Amino acid sequence: MKKTSKITNLGAAIGTTLALLVATAGTAAAADTPAKDEASFTYRYELRALGAKAGEAVLFIGTPEKIGEHTLRPIRIDAKTEGLAAKVMKTDTASTSWVDHVWLPVRARWDITLDRVRRVYKTVFEGRRIKGTDTRGGKVHAKNDYTLRQRGVDIVSVFAWIMHQDMTPGTHYAIQVYDGRRVYDLEFVVGTASDIHLPVGIRKAIPLRGKISRGDAYSRNVELWLSVDADRALYKLVFKYGLLGEVEAVLVGNKKA
Repeated sequence: MKKTSKITNLGAAIGTTLALLVATAGTAAAADTPAKDEASFTYRYELRALGAKAGEAVLFIGTPEKIGEHTLRPIRIDAKTEGLAAKVMKTDTASTSWVDHVWLPVRARWDITLDRVRRVYKTVFEGRRIKGTDTRGGKVHAKNDYTLRQRGVDIVSVFAWIMHQDMTPGTHYAIQVYDGRRVYDLEFVVGTASDIHLPVGIRKAIPLRGKISRGDAYSRNVELWLSVDADRALYKLVFKYGLLGEVEAVLVGNKKA
């Protein structure tokens, strides 16, 4: 029998936060996978688009810390575009989401400068409910209030969430993802590990292939490759984003502290 779990969206994805990372009937709830490792991890990526380097990004998974009445772990993405990609879409982001012991977000603050406009997204996750503000140029642009089918992820926490799920080949995941404005559906299937070529060398990686969608209005394919090692490092992400076309985020370095 095919194993199934429910996941939240990778949707607007690594191009706006790795700079841009964007339910199915019969799908079970996402597995509770408690955090065990108290170490912190830093992963550095090169963003590629339009046939050249398009920028860089850093994914940081911190150690648990006491925030109010919660013990939460920060997940942070710093990213910026450069070169020709920056002429098409100049962006710089420092975005943090704080997740609980099962890697689901409780609060978030994302600071993003996109085409010279500073945007601040603040979000509180209360179970299945998401309440957030979208501030642009110092003025409130929108207030959001969504109720999901079940607890979901956002475009920052989704990476750590995926890295801590069961990667048995054939496992199907479907989860909703919040990007600061809208909610998307992410679905993917776990494949069989094989070798891939990276700047850090040849690595054995688990492929995840799926789709990010929002009703009939938006649908994009997405591919990820995760390490077969215990840390399940995200080695590579491929997706399409507007005028940039196909965008890749490829691991160029990592460290554990």
